[in-house]
Amino acid sequence: MYSTPPTARPLSYAPTPYSYTPNTSLSAKINLDEEVKLADSTAERDLIDSLAEIYSIIRTLDGLEKAYMKDALPENEYSETCSKLLKQYRSILNDENVSKEFVDLDTFTRKWDVCAHRKRKWAGATWLTI
Repeated sequence: MYSTPPTARPLSYAPTPYSYTPNTSLSAKINLDEEVKLADSTAERDLIDSLAEIYSIIRTLDGLEKAYMKDALPENEYSETCSKLLKQYRSILNDENVSKEFVDLDTFTRKWDVCAHRKRKWAGATWLTI
């Protein structure tokens, strides 16, 4: 009663092992199990790490300012944390290679797409004097 009608080919929605043949011209020519090196030398890796640290400091200061403005953070804690982060920021920028790549705050935020909306308002530790 419920026998399937004889068909010569499989249904289009039911793939079979013979229905797919990969296009070798579009396949990857790299070994996906191979490790990718982000830096060629130790100095380059240190530079990338330092720039990443600066990026995180800027983002943290922005979040800290937002928390302070919402009164979620006491003033003394805000000032202490802000001061600590800015000291770290300055010590990282003492490296000549880092400061050359960093240029200035506006250039860095544009180049690395940092959304630091309050970068000109960080009043707790006078960010503008950097």
